[in-house]
Amino acid sequence: MTQEQQSRSASTRETSGAEIVFDHVTKSYPGQKSPAVKDLSFSIPAGELVAFVGPSGCGKTTSLKMINRLVEPTSGEIRINGEDVTKKNPTQLRRDIGYVIQGGGLIPHMSVADNIALVPKLKKWKSDKIAQRTDELLDMVGLDPAIYRDRFPRELSGGQQQRVGVARGLAADPPVVLMDEPFGAVDPITRTHLQDAASQHPVGTEENYCVRYPRYR
Repeated sequence: MTQEQQSRSASTRETSGAEIVFDHVTKSYPGQKSPAVKDLSFSIPAGELVAFVGPSGCGKTTSLKMINRLVEPTSGEIRINGEDVTKKNPTQLRRDIGYVIQGGGLIPHMSVADNIALVPKLKKWKSDKIAQRTDELLDMVGLDPAIYRDRFPRELSGGQQQRVGVARGLAADPPVVLMDEPFGAVDPITRTHLQDAASQHPVGTEENYCVRYPRYR
C-alpha cells in the first residue's frame, strides 16, 4: 500500500463514526396521558460520546431504543448519517449498531466467544478475523481469552458477564454504540476501566457512544 493509500485509509477510519439527529421526536403509548418522550431534538456529531442522564421514567431508555428501532417513534424523525432509521430494514439497522444493556444480556447456551462473535458471524466475517477480534476484545475488558473464551455465562460473575456484554457490543466495529446502564453490575474501579476501554478500544475508528445513566443523588 502506498503512502497516499495509507493516508486515505486512515482518513476513512478517523471519520467512520455516524452523525445522529433527533428531529422533533415524540413517543406516546396508548393509555398514558403524557408522552414518554416529547418533541426531542438534538444532534450528535460523528465520534462523540453523549450521556443521557435523568430520573427514572424521563425517557432515557426509550430514546436509546428509538435509535435502533426497538421502540418506534410516534412522530418526528431520527437520522443516522442523514438516513431516516424508519426507512431502513430493522434487522440490518440493529446489526450495524452496537448495543450493551445492564447485566450483559448474554445468551446462556452460548460460550463467551460465541456471544461476542454473534453479530460478526451474521455479517459473514471470516472465522480467523472473528477469533482474533474476540481475543482482542476479551483482553480489552480485562478477561484472559485463554481462560474465559470457552466458558458459559453461568460460569461468570455478574461483573464478568457485563464485561463480555461490552465486548459483544463492540465486536462488529459498529459506527454507533448504545449503552443502557452498561456498568451497573461492576465495581467502581472496573467501571472506570471499562469506560476508558470502550471509548478508546483499538479498532481504528471513531464511534458514537450514547450512554444512558440514572440520576444519582
